[in-house]
Amino acid sequence: MKSPLALVCLLGFVGAFVLEPQQQQDGVQRVLRNQRVWERMHREPPIQGGSPSRKAAPVETKHIMQRLDHFDPQNVNTWSMRYMANGEHYVEGGPLFIYVGGEWEISAGSIFRGHVYDMAAELKGYLFYTEHRFYGQSHPTVDLRTDKLKYLNIDQALADLAHFVVEMRKTIPGAEKSGVIMIGGSYSATMVSWFRQKYPHLINGAWASSAPVFAKVEFTEYKEIVTESIRLVGGQSCADRVERAIRQTEELLDRGEYASVAQQFQLCSDVDLSQPLDRMNFFSSLSDEFAGVVQYHTTGDIEGVCRVIEDATITDDMQALAKLVTGGLTSTNCNSYGYKAMVDYYKKTAWNEGAAMSSMRQWLYQTCAEYGWYQISGSSKQIFGSSFPVDLFVKLCGDLYDGFFDKTRMMNNADRTNVIYGGWNPEVTNVFFTQGQLDPWRAMGIQQDLNDQSPAVVIPGAAHCADLSSITAQDSAEMRAAKEKILELVKKWLA
Repeated sequence: MKSPLALVCLLGFVGAFVLEPQQQQDGVQRVLRNQRVWERMHREPPIQGGSPSRKAAPVETKHIMQRLDHFDPQNVNTWSMRYMANGEHYVEGGPLFIYVGGEWEISAGSIFRGHVYDMAAELKGYLFYTEHRFYGQSHPTVDLRTDKLKYLNIDQALADLAHFVVEMRKTIPGAEKSGVIMIGGSYSATMVSWFRQKYPHLINGAWASSAPVFAKVEFTEYKEIVTESIRLVGGQSCADRVERAIRQTEELLDRGEYASVAQQFQLCSDVDLSQPLDRMNFFSSLSDEFAGVVQYHTTGDIEGVCRVIEDATITDDMQALAKLVTGGLTSTNCNSYGYKAMVDYYKKTAWNEGAAMSSMRQWLYQTCAEYGWYQISGSSKQIFGSSFPVDLFVKLCGDLYDGFFDKTRMMNNADRTNVIYGGWNPEVTNVFFTQGQLDPWRAMGIQQDLNDQSPAVVIPGAAHCADLSSITAQDSAEMRAAKEKILELVKKWLA
């Protein structure tokens, strides 16, 4: 999009890869590398804050009935959408704060701490957290077969939110005329921006933290910013060694030295680096090892990875990279970058399968059908080589969803999204766009004031969604100013 725990040390980062998802292979645990990294990159945004001595707020889990298809009056099918509510500080007539869930399972912690919670407490508001259709425990269909996934799209999800706002105004005492503020992080930040565009009569304003708003299939800029962030935080020498290690690995494979690479990276026996798809998946996953750290960086994360990469006792660049990737593995583990293993994992359609529980079968479908956002090679401004082009993801979309997608259709789908929602120029007012300087997603987001009623700020040194946490003494001056700005705007929008 899934625990909201931050990555606070290198041991936690490396050790995570020997956890699920795993598969058994001849007595060896096969660690599905890209699945693990992708799941961490699309998890619930970490939110910190609140007094540790304060008892947990009375968060209730509830459900609301939604139409399966909001745009077909003849389709009367409904389903039960999960949401969480916290009326701890609500005074009748106070505002409704709606924190919108994205490609993850919602959790109560996100609405009894953090800056949104603090604002709701100050303004005597009611705080909600909505779960996106097809994610978490909100299951509109019996399974995730391709024909069912046609109901998973941004238009339906925004209509779910519209119905939610209308119903909460009816059911919360004294809320008939309450102002409504919507908040999102990452993909859900995109949602709140577009909700304000499509349903401006239902909310007073929105805070979009780290929102990508431009749909693009070939998202080369992502790995460029990963590179910039490594250089900025970890240092030029760290970035240089990663680049040399990738180049060395590519050259060895070009010479057909597959066995030596497989041995260094502890690859499973079903990974065949002579095959283009396995090779693409291997290099894409290597780059994602770094992207997963950069995206949700907190102090020490990038630095810790660079300490491993720059270990002076290892003179061979590729060996240093391999040490990072294999750290935490034992002799009974192997790394799987096999394309077939990945497809087999994500093709499973039952709700109790890892593909669904991780949210990645659903999210990959949305990228194929609406957004693209494939974080590929193809730019000389990044350090991860040139071996994972968009072809990998075009093939993946076709294989996972019954041959429904090809490159032309995927490009057209992204174009459609930009036409409908405005791309770089969404027609919105009363939206505050915040981005983190280190965040690779900012390349697809609004980084300058959109208009005089929709300001934007890029926060120096900040990562993805970092500003959702409470104001603390550790905040930089720029971070604190951004958090104070959103409170100022919320008060203005509600006035």
